[in-house]
Parts: sequence; C-alpha cells; structure tokens
Amino acid sequence: MDKRLITFLSILSLFLSTLLIPANAAAKAGAKCNKAGITSVTAGKTFKCVKSGKKLVWSKGVSISINPKSVLSDPAQFSQLDKCRIKHLNPHGTSMVAGFPVVDRRVNLVKGLKAQIIGVDFPDKQATGAVNNAVNQGYVNDTENFWRNQSTNQLKFEWNWKKDWIRMPLPVKNYDLGGKFSEGKFRDQPYWSIIKNVISLADSTVDFSGVNLILIMFPDGMTFDEVGTSLVHTQGAYTTSEGIVYNLMLAGGNLTINSHWYKHEFGHVLGLTDIRDIVTLGDQRSGEMYFDVMNNNLVEDLLVWHRFLLGFLENQQIHCVTSQLESTHMIAPVEANTNKLKGVVLPLSDTTGLIIEVRRPIGWDTEIGYSKLVYGVAVRFLAGTVVYSLDTSVPYQRTPVKVVKVLKLGESITSNGYKISVVESGSFGDVVKVERVD
Repeated sequence: MDKRLITFLSILSLFLSTLLIPANAAAKAGAKCNKAGITSVTAGKTFKCVKSGKKLVWSKGVSISINPKSVLSDPAQFSQLDKCRIKHLNPHGTSMVAGFPVVDRRVNLVKGLKAQIIGVDFPDKQATGAVNNAVNQGYVNDTENFWRNQSTNQLKFEWNWKKDWIRMPLPVKNYDLGGKFSEGKFRDQPYWSIIKNVISLADSTVDFSGVNLILIMFPDGMTFDEVGTSLVHTQGAYTTSEGIVYNLMLAGGNLTINSHWYKHEFGHVLGLTDIRDIVTLGDQRSGEMYFDVMNNNLVEDLLVWHRFLLGFLENQQIHCVTSQLESTHMIAPVEANTNKLKGVVLPLSDTTGLIIEVRRPIGWDTEIGYSKLVYGVAVRFLAGTVVYSLDTSVPYQRTPVKVVKVLKLGESITSNGYKISVVESGSFGDVVKVERVD
C-alpha cells in the first residue's frame, strides 16, 4: 500500500465511552452528587464530590479567590501575535499541520462549513428511514456541538442531507471494502472507486455549489468484512458538476464509528494532524500529550495552540512573549466560558516554541484528575498549568507537541532558557510568571 495513504487515513480504535458530568453544576454541602472527584464552583466556593459512607455527597465548600492579587504585566506588550505564529515545514506535504499556515483547502469554520451528506446502502444491506435518522443526526449534532464549544469566535456550520439513500446495484461484499486498516487488510482502490461512483450518482440530484466537505454514510450493522475502514481524505480532489471538493469523510457502519470518530476526524478536515505516535498502527502511543481530541477520546478538548492555529481565539486571548523581561500573566482555564487570556506562547525558533495553558476539571475537561487507560497505558490526567513544547519539524506519525510539566501552585519548571512559575491560583485560573534564565 502507498505510504502516502497514512497521511489521510483514519485508524479506527475502539474506545470506552466517557461520561462527561458537568463540573460546574450547582452544589450544596452534604447534598447528593453523582461521581466522586468532580468539582463544582458555587457562590464563591469550590465543592468536591466525595464518598461519605455508602453515599456520594458534596464536601464543605472551600472559598476561592475571584480575582488575582498579583500585579499583572501590561497585555499590550504581548500583542504582536505574528511573531508567535510558529511555522509548519512543508504544510502541503501531508495537508495536516501542527503550525501555521493551515492548508487553504481545509475547512475554515470561521468562514464556514458547507457539508454534503450522502447515504449509501446495498441490496443485502438496506437502510430504513431517511439518512438523517436519529443516530446519524446525533453524530452530526455531537460534532458541531463539540467544535462550536472550542471557539470564542463565532463558527458557521451548514449540513445538507440527501435524505434518500443511494442504492448500489451489487451486494456490499462485491465492492471489496472489507478488512481493517490497522490489521493491514485495507485496499485503497476499491474505496476510491466506490466513492467516485457514489458522487457521480448523487451529482444529478445534489447541488454541490460551495460544498467543502462530502460525508458518506453507510447503514448501521456493517461488519468489518463488509466495510472495514472508516477514513478521512484530505489529499484528493472530487469533481462534481458545480466544482471540486477537497475534503471527504467516509463514516462506515456502526461497527467502525462512534461520536469520538466524528470529532477527531473532523479535526483533520480542519487541517489538524494527529498528536500521538502512530508509527506502529496496532500499538499506538499517547505519550503525555493527552489533552486534546487529536490524541485520544478521554479528555475530548482542544489545546489552546490548536485553537490559536484554527482562528478560534480573539487576539487578546493569546500573549506572545518575545521580550527578555520578566512578565506575569493571568491565564483562564481553556474550558472557561470567557474571552480573557487563554494561553501564552514563547517562540524559540521559526518552527519551535513553548506554550502555556491552564486545565481544570470543567466542561470537556471533566475527566482531568482521574487515572485512565490510554492505548493500554495507565495515565493520570493532571489539572494545573500545562507547559508543553511544539516542534513542527517532527515528522508525521510522531507527536509534534510534548508535555514539559503540569504545574501546581508554587511549582516551577525551567526549559529552553525560560523559568515558568505558578505564583497564584483561583477560580480565575492561574497567574504565571515567565522569566529568562540564560
């Protein structure tokens, strides 16, 4: 198989679904709660769900500071964001990047998504109801909800459904789509053949004007012998009567997809690369960079770097530190619903840098604070100030972002000539001091 296929194929992993429990629900000391360890901020206090006998109840509230006491540096010093738009080497090589610029053929959600969804069934695998049935509509809703909530800026989504299914003339196995990619059984040409055939059949009744993503769905119940691989293709060009479409997802049946698959693969459509070690397909490694949907499904969130890269943040939400002078920054948690500062970028070279952000067990980050299995390895998802490195020259299949350290109040780390310290912490987030130590 052509090695270039790895640059745009999704490798299916069967994940345990994670229940996300709102961490900011109203709480009262002694009242019943649902899951040990979750926290809730109410009336200026933090409550934690703890076990009392056989019951789960909210603990006594601990008062929190709403505003920092530290003297903060003038944000105007850090507003030259171009200096922190760390470049990605040869972004057209894979069509998926870790640095600027995002390849222009990818979907830009600030400008708008226009997706065309097409359902395909077979004489021996016939679908019931419309393509936008409850299951498929649920996947689309979950995807849009997730990505909308990653952005401070307004995003635009348009999903167009061809509600009747396209019936292929032959039984499904005649199209040779069986076999898992992760087991080396994927055959690419049958997929490209049926995809082009489906688009051709749909072209007479579907208006593809302005479409920048085609999503093909199959009925529920497909086996791996029938449709073995779900994929995303960002290096192709699919011709329609109204123009060329450069992004395609093929979702397969319910044995090859789940909500996480949609969220993750949609990230590739936006131009993001995988941030995990995927060299060995059957033995992938998360490393410590588990804070992002492009890595795993247990903390389904998005790094502040990815938010910056995709244009999801307002200018004041990123500080670009290039001065030799000491500086102090109040950083709000990534998942906080605010337009305040979300991250600090320290450029080290054209293709490398350090990024600082704050993670708390709220919103999509609810599972932070727990130990989980990620690709078979026990990982504790740490809350605090996350300092991580970025190296966009790292080859595809290796993670370009690596955790340097997750800092608690009073802790510091020295890396690449910078000392980074957490000097204050509260409901507002963390106050971080940055010093040059060359």
